[in-house]
Amino acid sequence: MGLDRMKSSGWLPQHLSAEGPRYLALVNALEQDVNGGRLTDGSRLPPHRELAEQLGISVGTVSKAYKEAEQRGIISGHVGQGTFVRRRTLGRGGATDARGPVNMALNVPADGRETEILSGLLTEVARIRDLAPLLAYHPHGGIVEHREIIAASVSDGSFNADPARLFLCNGAQHAIDIALRLVARPGDSILVDTLTYSGFKATAAANHLTLVPVAMDDEGADPDALETASRTSGAKVFYSTPTLQSPTARTMSLARRRRIAELADKLDLTIIEDDVYGFFLPERPVPLTELIPDRSFYITSYSKCVAPGFRLGTLTVPSALTKQTELLLHASSWFVAPMLSELAVRLIGSGKLDDLVRERRQQALDRYRVFSDIFPTVERLKFPPFYGWLPLPPEWSAVGFASAARGHGILVTPPIASMVDDADPGGIRVCLGAPKDLPELSNALYTLHEIIAHPPLNVFSVA
Repeated sequence: MGLDRMKSSGWLPQHLSAEGPRYLALVNALEQDVNGGRLTDGSRLPPHRELAEQLGISVGTVSKAYKEAEQRGIISGHVGQGTFVRRRTLGRGGATDARGPVNMALNVPADGRETEILSGLLTEVARIRDLAPLLAYHPHGGIVEHREIIAASVSDGSFNADPARLFLCNGAQHAIDIALRLVARPGDSILVDTLTYSGFKATAAANHLTLVPVAMDDEGADPDALETASRTSGAKVFYSTPTLQSPTARTMSLARRRRIAELADKLDLTIIEDDVYGFFLPERPVPLTELIPDRSFYITSYSKCVAPGFRLGTLTVPSALTKQTELLLHASSWFVAPMLSELAVRLIGSGKLDDLVRERRQQALDRYRVFSDIFPTVERLKFPPFYGWLPLPPEWSAVGFASAARGHGILVTPPIASMVDDADPGGIRVCLGAPKDLPELSNALYTLHEIIAHPPLNVFSVA
């Protein structure tokens, strides 16, 4: 590198936003100048202390900004040489590398301490002198003591889970299937959000059920639309994810939940409430099930807070349906593997489940912050999950954008996975947990940002 390239660019931001943390304002200003061509690839940035003195901010703030910019792939630091712009452009290879495309279509938690923690607990179980009780037959709803411990863990100030009505299932998907079999018959209609969980669509299709879309607003299902859809179709079952709805990450207010509960009583609706993402909120919103326990099912799962392969879920049912639930569990799986529920209660009792939940919340916050910084128009969620809803400009259809992203080595959730009707969703879900670290996530998101900036008529030929 020549001496001219080693000289500092003398860069100073033209404007620092007064909103938000100072270090992020500095990062955003740096990014704007790189994208605008004011700083070119290879430009050497001022040393931390020099820039801090020029701007009247602390050296720590500059260091934090440079670190964040490096994680985003904007700059790179070289010990003894300095910090340089490393502009990333939308090349033919996109985000692919030797490991293949970046899979942002699969909703998984980021890697954490789950392997270490579960390995230790499996060792504990293996050391039990008498494993015979865990290898015997048990009630179809699960070992009674396990259900009591798990029910207490699920309960909090907003919800009291009754162990007599809580059944252990092989994940939330199994719980959804049981609930549907209890309240619907082939040919029945089921009310769902216009954009809904793809796994529910699959289970409904397997049970030969017809899905009736309910229009959504910023909180999820619109109550007036729900009433109209129920009266028009005659549907008497509504599947809902009121907290961090998948795929849009919208959450119902307490007022909205009360309105939905009132409608359920008025229209004689049964609600299947999926709360697999509720743990992301330190203070969980009041479940619909707490408001209408006699006409609601409540589903939770450990797959999002522990690991996808930890297939243990819970299904809390109306008291009138406990016998029928036991029968369907008998028919579908007999009972959940006791070894798995034993691990769950040890996770709870040791406090390690709380440790994992705290880790998941922080990981999700860190990754969503990168997402919302790169796409500042998206809603900034205080307690996000491992995915975000990316609105698309009118020049892009969701199908076209997913195709373009795939061509540049990034998989995003196909629109058809969550669509119930034929209307373009106007956005797309981007899963943030699969990239191995924040730099890889940042690079992939910047590629998506550049794709959006080049509408298909200008750059891409999309079928």
